[in-house]
Amino acid sequence: MNAINVRVRGIYATAISKILYDKGFNISHASKKIKERLKLKEANIPPDVTVKDLEHKQGVLIIGSFDEGKKVYETLINEISPPVTYVSKLPFHGIIKGEVVEVKNGVSIVDLGIKGINGVLREQLSVGEEVIVDVSRPLLPPEKTAVLSRNYMIHGKYVVLIHGRRGKVFFSEHIVDSKLKRSLKTISSLMKIEGKWGIKWRSAASIGKLDEIMLDLQNTAKYANDVLSKFEKAKKGEVIYRGQFFGILLFISNVKDALDEVRSKIYPTVKGHHRYKSLSDELTELVDYSEFIILEKPEFRSEISKTLEKYVIEKIMEKGKVEIEHISILSNEVKKLTPGHVVNINLGSDETVFTVKRVFKAKGVFDGLNVEKSPGDYDLMEFSTKYPLILHKYFSRNGSLKGIYLNINSPPEVVPGIIRYVDYEVDVAATSNEVKILDKDKLEKAVAEGIIVKDEASKIMKITMEAYKILDSMKKELEKLKIEDFKQIFLKKS
Repeated sequence: MNAINVRVRGIYATAISKILYDKGFNISHASKKIKERLKLKEANIPPDVTVKDLEHKQGVLIIGSFDEGKKVYETLINEISPPVTYVSKLPFHGIIKGEVVEVKNGVSIVDLGIKGINGVLREQLSVGEEVIVDVSRPLLPPEKTAVLSRNYMIHGKYVVLIHGRRGKVFFSEHIVDSKLKRSLKTISSLMKIEGKWGIKWRSAASIGKLDEIMLDLQNTAKYANDVLSKFEKAKKGEVIYRGQFFGILLFISNVKDALDEVRSKIYPTVKGHHRYKSLSDELTELVDYSEFIILEKPEFRSEISKTLEKYVIEKIMEKGKVEIEHISILSNEVKKLTPGHVVNINLGSDETVFTVKRVFKAKGVFDGLNVEKSPGDYDLMEFSTKYPLILHKYFSRNGSLKGIYLNINSPPEVVPGIIRYVDYEVDVAATSNEVKILDKDKLEKAVAEGIIVKDEASKIMKITMEAYKILDSMKKELEKLKIEDFKQIFLKKS
């Protein structure tokens, strides 16, 4: 296989570009900063694969030509070992032959003949009818129902052809130059594309040469019509066109720390760089300024990093109020919990311990405890940035303990106004009468779906079982428990 061309964008760009460059990938369409840091020659080659930030910046998305995208994904997994990952169960914009098995309210349910996966096509067809469909949205685990379309999409280097959009011309949101748009529209009208294909110009068209762009449109059109010619003889479940690879890597604090170290090999980097930038736009300028000083005085990296950390801690305490962002591994979505106020911070040499108070305003039931929640009840939330758990101590408004909920999650990351962690689904709940492990089945589902590797899940369950033992041994004295009581779990020799 020829060298794969990868475009890398976002806050992890320097570190990931360094990893991939060292593994023999070409870094294409690189930013000026990346070119300078990796000493790259100017190479405006269209990318096979793009790596970019997730919307919540807690990791990256890898998208591109199927084999090449998969290779980039596997390389990054091998190099940085993120514990939580997602890969679309079907190729994104893959074209597959299926069979309609149900029709209801103008929607056809299509059996795709692949791992028992069905899809939804918003067209009124007939049961038993065979249909060729495009996977129009990535099917990320644990979802089992694909979103389908008959607007097939075929990808070239500079262009995407969209079936059923004859005569239409679209542009990537990243193409903003009006002169370039006019030129691409002219090419679109001059090139006579056979069939019902519309044209969408990809962002790479902004760096392509005219003859390369025209040749790519010509070749993609020929390939697209070749794909159409295979429809009739295709068998049910056959992937006629593989479309694009679509994968996600979720980064927790230790992965971000490792990326800090990779980045520091080619550019001055404060410890916590990726944590600060992924959680807070407000800290970006301060991080950049700190690294500018390290550029001038590299021997002071450690001292500057520690000073920045102290400043951030001071700002956390000064701001007081914090939003709590909980990312479930089964959904990869940010859920905001009842916010709180920081009431205590203990900054240690290798960890920071926080206590946050959350006061509840509405009636309800405390999850997992089956205990009534009343207005004025509160939670004393204790955690360390070093350990993968959060201790929630729930009290009535008059200070009587109602129960304890121990959340098992990635070590929490904190910046002014935000606490964020990745939730591992399994938890432990305790009252004076009972201690129980909750949602073990959800963690098992994440393993079965390939979201979290079995070895990592085994470590999580071991932590959960040890936490259960501690809570069970103290269920008559739960009010005395502190987050420090759970550190013994991590000090034991394996």
